[in-house]
Amino acid sequence: MIIGYHKPKNYLEKIVMKPEIFDLFPLSVFKDKILIQQKEKQEILEYIFNMEKDTENINKRKNDAWLGDTRGHEFLLKHPKMKTLARLIAEKIKAYTDMLNIDNDKLCFFYQRSWATITRTKERIQPHSHDQSNISFAYYPLKPEHSGDIRFIVQPQNEIAIGLFHQEKIKMGLLKEINKRNTPNVDLYIEEDDIVIFPSKTKHSTIPNKTEHPRISISGDICIMLKDSFGHERLMPHYNNWQEF
Repeated sequence: MIIGYHKPKNYLEKIVMKPEIFDLFPLSVFKDKILIQQKEKQEILEYIFNMEKDTENINKRKNDAWLGDTRGHEFLLKHPKMKTLARLIAEKIKAYTDMLNIDNDKLCFFYQRSWATITRTKERIQPHSHDQSNISFAYYPLKPEHSGDIRFIVQPQNEIAIGLFHQEKIKMGLLKEINKRNTPNVDLYIEEDDIVIFPSKTKHSTIPNKTEHPRISISGDICIMLKDSFGHERLMPHYNNWQEF
């Protein structure tokens, strides 16, 4: 892929050309809506609250959200109550990969894990990534205003010296402002019924819940496998070809 090619028409145009900045290698994060019947959504929310209640005896750190995947509920979408939701999420996953110009017909998609999170007042989800999978998602069936958005965390490509783009450098006057070329964090605004999809290796967290009401998300990890792995060295072959020992 070549960008930035422009052949000047004449010498005058060549000498008046202005400097250019090319923002290369974007991280593409997909956001859309999932709309399900209110009755069905309410049943899902009640089921998640009951899961939390059943695991009250398991300790969690102060100000950390309740995470279903660490409390024995890491295959949520396999439950019959989630059948419609699992189908709708699958459609969004394939819409995301299609926007990346991937031929979905050559792949098999698998829910590896799926779980709920409940984030109450002042709670948050700590920075982490999902390195064991390919694609991750978060769907928000309950999302009060100001209850915390999702934050993506990257090592800025333009950081020419380690620590140069740290937040404190703004206070010290070394950085004039934070923008897309120097920020290590980007907060994505989330509303109820949103689904966010991104590469699993992307480090992310959430902003603390500033309300008196809980935020609920349903997250999951997706693995992709080739239907036919001939000629593809680094992509995952279908598990039918694996050999257990």
